[in-house]
Amino acid sequence: MVKISLFAIAISVPLLGCNVDSPPPSTGGVHGGGDGDGCERGVVIVTSDYQSTNIAVSALDGTTLSPSFVSSGAAKPGLSLALSGDVDVPTAAPPSGRVVLLDRFGTNVITWMDLETAEALAQLPVGQGFESNPQDYIEVGADRALVSRYGSNPSPGVEPFDEGGDLLIIDTKEYSVAGRIALPEEEGLLPRPSGMARLGDEVVVALGRLAADLSTTGEGRFVGVSPEQGAVAWTVDVQGLYGCGRLAVSPSGERLAVACSSRFDAETMEYDPATSDIVIYDARTSPPEEIERLGVAKALGAAVQPTLTFASEDVLLGTAYAGSASAGDRAFSVSIATGEVTTLAQATQSYAFGGVHCSPGCGDVCLLSDAERSKLRRWKVAGNGALEPLEDATVDTEIGLPPRGIGGL
Repeated sequence: MVKISLFAIAISVPLLGCNVDSPPPSTGGVHGGGDGDGCERGVVIVTSDYQSTNIAVSALDGTTLSPSFVSSGAAKPGLSLALSGDVDVPTAAPPSGRVVLLDRFGTNVITWMDLETAEALAQLPVGQGFESNPQDYIEVGADRALVSRYGSNPSPGVEPFDEGGDLLIIDTKEYSVAGRIALPEEEGLLPRPSGMARLGDEVVVALGRLAADLSTTGEGRFVGVSPEQGAVAWTVDVQGLYGCGRLAVSPSGERLAVACSSRFDAETMEYDPATSDIVIYDARTSPPEEIERLGVAKALGAAVQPTLTFASEDVLLGTAYAGSASAGDRAFSVSIATGEVTTLAQATQSYAFGGVHCSPGCGDVCLLSDAERSKLRRWKVAGNGALEPLEDATVDTEIGLPPRGIGGL
């Protein structure tokens, strides 16, 4: 068992980005929300300039509740907490109600915080002597969670659970490593697990399938993992498409959608729309069966980004990369029933748009992090499925960092 408390670890990272003042004290925790109605309590938003990080907490409609829940260099009496510039949050809301932070490449640490007090509960290294680069976290029981480790260890066997390219099993009561679930690996390609989603009793994991030297990318693949058995239960290949992201689950739980961004061309600095699309699956079968491909990349003339969410049972919210048809990122909605693609927002820069989040049946508001405007773009989902624009929301009113990632709470 591997266990380490927050008191026992110090992270050496740049505490502040350029032209950013010293971090203010935490604006505190958030009380209430959820009320047992099946809705999330809100969202956790990462604001960052990739040198320093601030974590904010907002309501489901994007209204800021705590603009600086915790930030790089912030400290409280009795314990030390430092976040790097490469931090993300779980997409799926942790049922425990805790705020969970994933400090990624170079740090490889999971942090748990109390939502109401903004106090750090524990911190756990998940690198075990190598760059594990944790990508996602999902709770699968009252005292169990899984962490997807994107990095694979070229020389394992020195420390317990130091293989990587796997799902690490975490005891969330003891804040310790309890085991690992190996993922399929093939000659020349590492599994590269990233986003996870809960589907009934199983967890669906997206695999990047990328060579160690990044020279080769395999076609899209996702696997269904049984937490109870600690093993892969089934595998689905997304033939002809590459760079597939986290599976989005529809409000009814009957459909899955995955956005595949294609392979990155280092010469053109673009993604090829020809091997990018959004694919819909029937979640009622095991393994899920492909229903249709929506032809979104072709319609937009640009590859779609791997971030995707359901705005309603029939409508998806996603983003597309800059390409030949656009100088910057685009946000769009697409109807599964008709295939109609509607452009919702346009940036002038690449990589301006980040996380997306919708709350179908719980206020029906969709959020998009826009680093170019340093705002949350917001839409109300109408009864006919159309996304109607709302006023942009400012998230980080304390430090002024642009929003990047959005996670459930």
